Amino acid sequence: MDERAIYAASALVAALSFAALCVYLIRTLVSARQTMESLKTTVEEAGATVESLRGNVRELTANVNEISINVKQKLHAADALFQAAKEAGATLQETTRAAKEVTGTLSKAVREQASKPDKPWVAWVTAGVKVATAIRQAMKAKAAEQRPPHANRSGI
Repeated sequence: MDERAIYAASALVAALSFAALCVYLIRTLVSARQTMESLKTTVEEAGATVESLRGNVRELTANVNEISINVKQKLHAADALFQAAKEAGATLQETTRAAKEVTGTLSKAVREQASKPDKPWVAWVTAGVKVATAIRQAMKAKAAEQRPPHANRSGI
């Protein structure tokens, strides 16, 4: 084989290699273009979704702010109720303490009176009961005297 044939064969191999490389590059570029178009569509859809979500987030934020303000107002309104309940509890506690003190003092006084050996109050109570009984009997007797003799108690 002479030099020319080697050069020709080398040129043919180089041309075929270049053609194969071009076919591979064309296929790669077509695949890359399809991928880029798909990526572009995905990015556009994601952008639209983000815009939609942004609007929803704004509405949600406005609703949360409105609810927060409403809750704060109701808590401030309930503060007076809680304060009144606290004051009522304090008053009740104070009243209970005073009642315990009065009960303790009264109980102590009754125990002291009951423990005295002469118990003058018992004599006064007994005398009071006797006087009340005597007055009642006297009134019944006087009422019986004022009734006509023919009238009886049943009223017939």
